[in-house]
Amino acid sequence: MNAENNCIVIFGASGDLTHRKLIPALYNLYKIGRLANFFVLGVARSDFNNETFREEMRQALIKHEKANGETLDAFCSHLYYQSINTSDMQDYGKLIPRLDELHDQYQTCGNTLYYLSTPPSLYGVIPECLAAHGLNTEEFGWKRIIVEKPFGYDIKTARDLDVQIHRFFEEHQIYRIDHYLGKETVQNLLVLRFSNGLFEPLWNRNFIEYVEITGAEEIGVEQRG
Repeated sequence: MNAENNCIVIFGASGDLTHRKLIPALYNLYKIGRLANFFVLGVARSDFNNETFREEMRQALIKHEKANGETLDAFCSHLYYQSINTSDMQDYGKLIPRLDELHDQYQTCGNTLYYLSTPPSLYGVIPECLAAHGLNTEEFGWKRIIVEKPFGYDIKTARDLDVQIHRFFEEHQIYRIDHYLGKETVQNLLVLRFSNGLFEPLWNRNFIEYVEITGAEEIGVEQRG
């Protein structure tokens, strides 16, 4: 399947997740030809411009992906930046001329993916602010929004957040991501339980008192806390 021309708008673009995961992932897709004519618009409060944002991401790719050469230069040329206060609804108006200009330049037909790499406190705010400026409508191109974990802190807050996002985006537009659930070990738990005659009848609430999950990370909280 051929990739469509599109743009990726990353909210929280100056943060750790963007440096370590998002930009490296997009770079690897670019290297194997899985990104068509595209651009990335980084959005955050930090005082970057296009050039300083590109250099920041360039250094992140050199550090995390050992990237170099013409491919790195070509990828970074697709990166742009817009500083806004993500808590201020009026500030989102700055995105409209930037996106209009870049959509026209890259012929992306308005196709836009919003990635919320932000604190959970903004998960309900950003969709509302986008909608206030018509940036959620699919009159010109498709619109998608990705929300990272944690999606609420319990079942009630998760449902409340779901209701809030659905006020401004339809279900087909919303993607909720917990990348830990996609890890091989977690996926294999289902196979281990249901394909094993020894475990299947025993792995339930009648025989398991509690489940302890240990996240053995190589990095600490650092500046993210």
